[in-house]
Amino acid sequence: CYKLERDAIRAITPNIPITTNFMGTFPHLDYRAWAQEVDVIAWDCYPWPKAYPGDIAFLHDLNRGLKDGQPFMLMEQTPSSQNWQPVNALKRPGILRLWSYLAVAHGADTVMYFQWRRGRGGSEKFHGAVVEHSGRNDTRVFREVSELGAELERLGDTTIGAVTPARVGVLFDWNNWWAIDAAVGPINPKNYVEFVRKHYAALWRKNVPIDIIFSDSDLGRYDLVIAPMLYLVKPGLAERIEQWVQSGGTFVATVFSGVADETDLAFEGYPGPFKQVLGIRVEEIDALYPEQHNQIVMADGSGSYSCANLCDIVYAEGAQVLATYGEDFYAGTPVVTENSFGQGRAYYIATDAEASFLDDFYGHLLEAQGITPLLPTPTGVEVTLRATEQRRLLFVLNHNAEATQVPLPEGQRFRDHLGAGPVGSTLDLPPYGVSILEVQE
Repeated sequence: CYKLERDAIRAITPNIPITTNFMGTFPHLDYRAWAQEVDVIAWDCYPWPKAYPGDIAFLHDLNRGLKDGQPFMLMEQTPSSQNWQPVNALKRPGILRLWSYLAVAHGADTVMYFQWRRGRGGSEKFHGAVVEHSGRNDTRVFREVSELGAELERLGDTTIGAVTPARVGVLFDWNNWWAIDAAVGPINPKNYVEFVRKHYAALWRKNVPIDIIFSDSDLGRYDLVIAPMLYLVKPGLAERIEQWVQSGGTFVATVFSGVADETDLAFEGYPGPFKQVLGIRVEEIDALYPEQHNQIVMADGSGSYSCANLCDIVYAEGAQVLATYGEDFYAGTPVVTENSFGQGRAYYIATDAEASFLDDFYGHLLEAQGITPLLPTPTGVEVTLRATEQRRLLFVLNHNAEATQVPLPEGQRFRDHLGAGPVGSTLDLPPYGVSILEVQE
């Protein structure tokens, strides 16, 4: 249907880009496949009012990744509230601006809204709008939209076309998602999207650029690739990962990976075609009840962490054991492994680990790869990078309801495109504040 409409329009206006509205991790359509049919990605961003900023960032990075890093359009967002959630809280003052720049920080070249004016009837008459039913232009929401529009006009083309040079890729795959949801057992639901976001969030908190990649993506541009819960392995992917690790890449796989082929037939032994690169075999998969937990005990004595939901029972076949389970009949067996493979390394996390483990684990991997934070920041302050041939732009976003300060590196000079110009040794951010810093050579 879309292609028929697109082709009819293309015949009349061949030089005008054509797109349609995507909706984040919409479960019923493979947007990676659809992305090949549009000229530019456009998506509707409607997070819950109390959404974790890292989850919103993940969705923006996903849409940027659909066309391999090409900037996208923020086609829709509400200026105030939605109307289809159980509780449709208003965006607090400052959140519209913050979340609009969050989109720009992750690759958006537009900031748009639904809707211009609230309709008086129909199912969306209580959906937020720039103009309320009253028709007034002196409301809080109209003022915030106007002020943001004026600020974006002053910003001009500073960010237009800028890309995100990421060395880290997190793999997401719709076909894998569908196969996981269709698999009856060993635990239901398996919450694939949430699991991927959990691993993404640990990297997002480090203030490093991240690409969301797919089973057909070019791995050569990355130093570190994470493939959370890659249950279904498409033809050629395992071979490409092997070659990439052999050439020096660092690969991370997790529990319930390498289980089935592209037709959802189980491999005769897990992790299927990843056995060699990971240097392990999985004999059984234990499922834990919601109230149950096990422990990840680090082999170097540095501590232990909680894990839950799924636990692969693993045998190391060449891999080094970095951590073992702490409880149950498989206590002392491997839960985190590292395998040297050619010039690279491959890691396996055999369970659903708590966030603090992922923070520490990925922190060590990033350090080993020489991937450093764009800026060190207080908790709740995010930094992203967009770059052109002319400039490097650091977006600094304060997701906190309190003012904060960000110390800037000594010996570097910055200009704030949203402020008064040059910035001193410390960046002061008000609640929900945003700065766009250009590194001055």
